Amino acid sequence: LTVCMKNHEPMTADVVLFATGRVPNTMGLGLAEAGVQLDDKGAVVVGDDNKSSVDSIYAVGDVTNRVQLTPVAIREGQAFADTVFGNKPHIVDYENIPSAVFSHPPMAGVGMTESEARNKLGSVAVYTSDFRAMKNVLAGRNERALYKMVCDAVTGRVVGLHMIGPDAPEILQAAAIAVKAGLTKDDFDSTVALHPSMAEELVLLK
Repeated sequence: LTVCMKNHEPMTADVVLFATGRVPNTMGLGLAEAGVQLDDKGAVVVGDDNKSSVDSIYAVGDVTNRVQLTPVAIREGQAFADTVFGNKPHIVDYENIPSAVFSHPPMAGVGMTESEARNKLGSVAVYTSDFRAMKNVLAGRNERALYKMVCDAVTGRVVGLHMIGPDAPEILQAAAIAVKAGLTKDDFDSTVALHPSMAEELVLLK
C-alpha cells in the first residue's frame, strides 16, 4: 500500500489503521426527552459533580466524553457514590492521568509533554536517557529504551514523564505517583537506584 499524506512524502506500508475515534452510545435512551443536555457528539453534559442538567440524573464514564479510560470511569463512579450516598463529597482530579499504548515496544506517559510545558511554563528543563537494559546487554539483544523527564526549570518540579521500552507502563504507574505528588528532580536524584533494573534510569537521568 502507498499512503499519501499532506505535508509528508508518500509512504509504503503493509497495513493502514484508520482510527476514527469513538462517540458516546446515548442513542435510544430518551435523554433528550427527559431534558438531559447533550453535546454535539451525543455526550451527556455534566458538572464537576457528575450531575447532568436534570438534578436526578448523573452520568460517569465514556458517556460523558471526558477522559475515555476505564480507571477514570471507575474514579468518577467512586466520586459519585461517595458524594451522593457516602456523605464524602469530592470530585475527580483530571490532572496527571497516566496513559499507555500497549504496543511493541510499549509506550507510557504522564503529565505534560515538552511542548505543552514550554507553552504553559515558558522555561523547562528536559532530561533524557536512551539506553539498553542490562538484561538485554547480557542476552545480546539490541532492544533499547528511551526515558524523558520534563521539569519546571524554576522550581525543579517534575511536570511530565514519558517512556518507550520494555515494561514502560509497569514502571510509569509508580512514577506517576511522584508526578502527582509534585516531587522535584532533586527528589529523584536523592533516591538510591535499584540495580540492576530499568526503572533505576529514572533516578539517574542527566
